[in-house]
Amino acid sequence: MKLYTSLTSPFGRKCRMVAHVAGIANRVEVTEIDYKAEAYRKLNPLGKVPALARDDDTVLIDSPLISAYLASLGDEAAVYPENPEARWQALCLEALADGITDAGILIFMENKRREEHRSQGWIDAQASKINHGLDAIDAVAGEFGDSTQIGILAVAAAVGWLEFRSVVPDIRTNRPHLSAWLDRVATEDFMTATAPPPDA
Repeated sequence: MKLYTSLTSPFGRKCRMVAHVAGIANRVEVTEIDYKAEAYRKLNPLGKVPALARDDDTVLIDSPLISAYLASLGDEAAVYPENPEARWQALCLEALADGITDAGILIFMENKRREEHRSQGWIDAQASKINHGLDAIDAVAGEFGDSTQIGILAVAAAVGWLEFRSVVPDIRTNRPHLSAWLDRVATEDFMTATAPPPDA
């Protein structure tokens, strides 16, 4: 199967993390794609990354769906807790991290506009979402331990991308639990194997 993505996409990285944690990374061919190309629209009419072409040529879109499918092919319990309440909490954390990523992408795209067309109010509103979300994550990051559940992978992908693109400054400042956890997992295989190219 092929995972169509950008090597810098935080949502694509989350899916690649899942594949590594579930032990099926060798079954996923990561294919870099131009999401603006018409050919990609035939795979995903929304033109968003990632998209997963399964072995039967059917296509899955949206990172939560792709993550769930990839995990189902391997060590699913390493990604999605078996306890129902813990699973809901993991999915809730994933939604929060994905929302932070969405807000970061909106800032990134707004900053690409010509300066006279940018809305600082819009940027500030998205930055507020990111900072409030990161504060909420810091409040629970001390409990992450060695877990690789989906919400935690989503946090790693989100914060990794925010730092890679320098979207919001000083995101680790006054967030000691999140910062300590990020330092601790920095050398884990699911982090190093999915890191964006340094020159991207």
